[in-house]
Amino acid sequence: MFIPEEVIDEVRASSDIINVVSDYVRLRKQGNNYVGLCPFHSEKTPSFMVSADKQIFRCFGCGEGGNVISFIMKWEKISFPEAVRFLANRAGITISEEEDPVKNARLKELNEAYEINELVKDFYQYILANHPVAGEARNYLKKRGLTEETIDKFQIGFAPPSWDGLLHFLNKKGYAPEKLEKLGVVLARSKGKPGFYDRFRNRVMFPIWDIRGKVVGFGGRVLDDGVPKYLNSPETILFNKSHLLYGINKAAESIRREDQAIIVEGYLDVITCHQAGISNVVASLGTAFTREQGKLLLRYSQSVIMAYDADAAGVHATMRGWQLLDDLGCRVRVVSIPDGKDPDEFIRTHGADEFLQVVRQGAQTLSEFNTDRALEKYDMATLEGKFKIASEVIPSITNISNEIEKNEAIMRLAQRLHLSPEAVRAEVEKKPRTARNTWSKRDKITDARNNNDNRVLGQIASGDEDARSKAEESLLVLMLNDSNIFLKVKEEIGVHFSLRQEYLNIVNLLNEIVENELDYQPAVLFDRLQDESATQVLKRLILMEIPRENMNQVIEDCIRTVKEDEIRKKREELLKRMEEADKARDQELRKQLLLEYSKLI
Repeated sequence: MFIPEEVIDEVRASSDIINVVSDYVRLRKQGNNYVGLCPFHSEKTPSFMVSADKQIFRCFGCGEGGNVISFIMKWEKISFPEAVRFLANRAGITISEEEDPVKNARLKELNEAYEINELVKDFYQYILANHPVAGEARNYLKKRGLTEETIDKFQIGFAPPSWDGLLHFLNKKGYAPEKLEKLGVVLARSKGKPGFYDRFRNRVMFPIWDIRGKVVGFGGRVLDDGVPKYLNSPETILFNKSHLLYGINKAAESIRREDQAIIVEGYLDVITCHQAGISNVVASLGTAFTREQGKLLLRYSQSVIMAYDADAAGVHATMRGWQLLDDLGCRVRVVSIPDGKDPDEFIRTHGADEFLQVVRQGAQTLSEFNTDRALEKYDMATLEGKFKIASEVIPSITNISNEIEKNEAIMRLAQRLHLSPEAVRAEVEKKPRTARNTWSKRDKITDARNNNDNRVLGQIASGDEDARSKAEESLLVLMLNDSNIFLKVKEEIGVHFSLRQEYLNIVNLLNEIVENELDYQPAVLFDRLQDESATQVLKRLILMEIPRENMNQVIEDCIRTVKEDEIRKKREELLKRMEEADKARDQELRKQLLLEYSKLI
């Protein structure tokens, strides 16, 4: 799929990188740039920087960088043409192109999958709203306190008990059963005559959306004693439950505004909360919270409250989710809903205000949560009881990555068990942290990279690099920032001044941009550089700070350094050739070389 350069430039110019990246990463202003936690690797200290002026991003932790198209390619895991089309759709730009069946096959498959899911959702909604067979489902939702407005907002539907109602509907729309099976809405018969039947039957249906609000799958709840109680779509080209959070498309703005996310277990927990006006609520699809879901939350807030059910499965999920979120850099608290109720039931019984009071006043750290549970099981009055309580709580303290929080947790446990903080601390230090990553070390590495890569010119090279290397790098950074500097350097020492091929590739591309009178925008380079090593160099250099004072002097010094080094190299070469002329007793050549050497001096 060929897209003309002018169209690519139009799409890039129409896609402000701050606006685009803000859909995926929670950014805050810092000086002239914006910073946030990198979406491409796990970190606690923000090392991801976005420049509005240069329209590029750079992570000083993992090294990722590029322009707005590069970002979409990396995040969405799509090709360059697909990323351009993605941004074009976002900006309302129409791309005219010749169809390439091979290159466009995946995109067509995705679009068709979205179309089918939308039809499936419409079918279930229609059945719930209009068909007599859905009477029991309508009564069920009414008993759960859902209004017509809420049912419509969350696009809730009903899968009829018939074996092939949906199948017939989609067949009439022209979709083959084999295609529907791939999307998980029908199943192939394993016994008897060949054929297909509906996957979801006699269930209240909840569409599951991605962050853009597109239907990617479904969850169905039985109305009888059938099992499983909840059934989700299988993994498909669109649906991967470990990467999704139910309701995130409706909760994202509220989470960002409140700077806090509340995670619950079930669809109805989310829906009831939203209906009650508590809209910063999402659900993990099942109790197994994943790292990908945590990274999705981190786009909007680092503050998370987990309000899972109080049964054994819910407690296990809470502890696992807390560890994952803590490792990712979130501030995590846990809420125990009184009387073992879930959020849906509690709000219907006591109201939204009381639920919010429980969340605000009852949110605990995991160690506090575990202490309460252990105190219910063991007798704190005995030494053995204290030992058992401490044994259950200490692992959650050991795994706290923030040393201040860890110290507070030690002090609280010591106070509750009437023990000395030193004794508790000694037990904590005996146990190794069980987290999957040593984040304290990682943060130090990130900080070191930050310090190395975000330097002011004049501090660019390390001690073992010579003055020529420093000068070349400084000139390239300055040239990337200003076309006038590029023209000055070109006039003084040309475009082939560097000894590094990666630098030459970048400078040659800048030269093409200038000679063709194109917009002098460093972000363009990421789309046109063919050499991966040059791209990596560009990522490192493009966000380096430049001096605002004595810039002309810096440029002159760097140019002089390059010129002097060229002269030095020529002198060394002439001396070497003069020695060879002496050995060959070629006095005429030696005299000629000596004349050239004298001119250089």
